[in-house]
Order: sequence, then structure tokens, then C-alpha cells
Amino acid sequence: MGQNENEHREPRDEAALAEARQRVYSLFDSLGIEYEAIDHPPIFSAADEVRKNIKIDALICKNLFLRNKDKSQYYLFTLPLDKRADLAALAAALGETRLSFGDADALWEKLRIRPGSVSLLNIVGSENPDLKFLVDSEVLTVPRIGVHPNDNAATIVFAPEKLPIIFEHYGVEYAFVDI
Repeated sequence: MGQNENEHREPRDEAALAEARQRVYSLFDSLGIEYEAIDHPPIFSAADEVRKNIKIDALICKNLFLRNKDKSQYYLFTLPLDKRADLAALAAALGETRLSFGDADALWEKLRIRPGSVSLLNIVGSENPDLKFLVDSEVLTVPRIGVHPNDNAATIVFAPEKLPIIFEHYGVEYAFVDI
């Protein structure tokens, strides 16, 4: 990320972000999911230099907001931070001809979130996300994963086997995929 790139981002609404984080923590509490909450400077992308100075004992995940060729289906794909996303293989596995990144307007429409805070936990606070959640099955091979709790200035760490509990609580379509 370029040094001046953050200057063009929308200002952070700290109160709204704190509320969004708290909704995630409250959900985990109500579902009996143990977690660790870690605050840190905002991280806007997997390549962000800030990320390198944050030490978290978990597999950190990145989240990609994707769409099919004709924009009739959207996906949120979660995978290990350091893993290359093979979108052609994922498209083939899903029966799609091609996948591309969704734009900021569609992201807001589907998840009420801005770029830089995309997370599988964006489901918390979304009334009807109308997308499919995909998780690389590699995340199930570790004891702890870390994702943003709807705020890129925090990471929530928890056991990945709890993901189905979260998805089923919201009644959304999800799948673990081997890509």
C-alpha cells in the first residue's frame, strides 16, 4: 500500500465501528463462543504494512468479496492470508464461468460495510446479505483463526470449528471449499 493511499479513505466513524465490533462480541457471547479481541491500528488490505507489526497467535484470514460474470450471484470467500486465491479454480468448483471482485457499491448494498473491513463476520449487522459465504477448508486445520469483527482496527480470534454455528444462526448459505 502506498504511503499516501490512506489519505483518500473516508474518515473513520469510531462510534459506529465500536458499535459494530460490540455486536460481534455480543453475538459470540450469546452463542457461547470463546474468543480473544485484539485492538490494533487500522489494516486496509492484506498487503498493508501496518499488519507486519501486529503479532497474533492465530491463522489470519483474508476475505474477498466476489461476484459472478453477470453480477447475479455474490460470494464472500475467506482464506488464509498468505494463500493465493485461485479464482478460476473457485469459479469452476462453483459452476461459474468467471469470478471477479465486487465493487464498493455492491459491498455496501449486500453487507453494509466499506472496503478495508470485509470479513466473514460482516453477516453480523446485515439484515439480508443475499450472498454465499465460502471458507477455504484449510482454515479448519488450525486451532485458531483471526478475522476483523466488522472493524479493521481489531481482530477477533476464535476456533474455526465454530463457523457453522455463526452461519446457521443467521440462516445463510455457506460452504467449505478445497481450492
